Amino acid sequence: MKKPKETTEEEDILARLQERVEKAISTIQELRRERDALRAKLEHAESGASERLASLEDDCARFQRERDEIRNRIETILSNLESLDA
Repeated sequence: MKKPKETTEEEDILARLQERVEKAISTIQELRRERDALRAKLEHAESGASERLASLEDDCARFQRERDEIRNRIETILSNLESLDA
């Protein structure tokens, strides 16, 4: 009589273990999918940030050139005005 009870307990234990293992596998798979999605999102964001940074660096260089050109023109105009005073 004891054997059937032990077998049932063992079967219950094995069934619970199998359920927990399957749940763990499912959770791991979901976490991996989530990780992969986040990695793809991060790569896309980094790519966009790199492009934006390059664009801002180009704008900065252009503004610096324009500023230098304006400064040179102002100096030329001031020089011309000073020559009129002399």
